[in-house]
Amino acid sequence: MAHSNNSLVTGKFSGTLGKELVFREWDGKTVVAKAPKRRKGKPTPEQAETQEKFLIASRYARGIIRNPDRSMAEAYAAVLKPRQNVYSRALEDYISPPVIKNINTRNYKGKAGDKIVGLAIDDFRVVSVRVEIYAADGKLLEEGNAELSFNGVDFTYTATQVNNGLAGSKIKAIATDVPGNEGILVVSL
Repeated sequence: MAHSNNSLVTGKFSGTLGKELVFREWDGKTVVAKAPKRRKGKPTPEQAETQEKFLIASRYARGIIRNPDRSMAEAYAAVLKPRQNVYSRALEDYISPPVIKNINTRNYKGKAGDKIVGLAIDDFRVVSVRVEIYAADGKLLEEGNAELSFNGVDFTYTATQVNNGLAGSKIKAIATDVPGNEGILVVSL
């Protein structure tokens, strides 16, 4: 890929030249790249799934840009990476689900009021974390929203039920980001 600082030769070129080269302006420079070729044959099931995911992500990003309420566009604009625009930032957020990095059960002894603490991260923002506690036999004992800390990644859940059979119990945390993607982690006690 060639770069030009808008010289006398390349000027402010934009578009395709002879189905071989593509000129576009990026970050104040003219960028020259090989023109993409049309794919032959049907996509594999994995490719079709990826294409559909990008189509939906693209619609999400366009919705953010076109929304008269500019708050989300401004929020994405505030965390742009170098050479990124609001559209690509929103698209990236849609494609990247949150991740629960850990669930700390050290202070959970099966009593009401015990705390379960964890870390949930996202490339933009985690909006909620839901915690479910299951007994050793798989029965749901309780569920509820964890409290997110001011940094938006640490969460704390306060148990409301007694869990007498702690061994074999499971704690499930579900983090949700702005587009509604979910990241899940389950730990066994």
